[in-house]
Amino acid sequence: MSDKQSLESFRSSLDANYEWPCIFPFKFIVPRAQRQSVLDLFADDPVQARDSKNGRFTAYTMEIHVHSCDEVIAIYQRVAQIPGILSL
Repeated sequence: MSDKQSLESFRSSLDANYEWPCIFPFKFIVPRAQRQSVLDLFADDPVQARDSKNGRFTAYTMEIHVHSCDEVIAIYQRVAQIPGILSL
């Protein structure tokens, strides 16, 4: 499956499961060294953080008011630029 097919499938899934605008939950696991990068991206949004048991990673959860599936995809694409991040 190509990236374009994956993106279209994700877009269809979002549209099928959400009514826009809505509050969308984002969850990321971030290496400790990249914590500030995530916080900078979501500076205007409430962020919940939880450190892993060994302190090497931080799990972030945020619920953001979005207007469309394209806005959700754009956020995931920005976050994907952060080295080592896992999007859930």
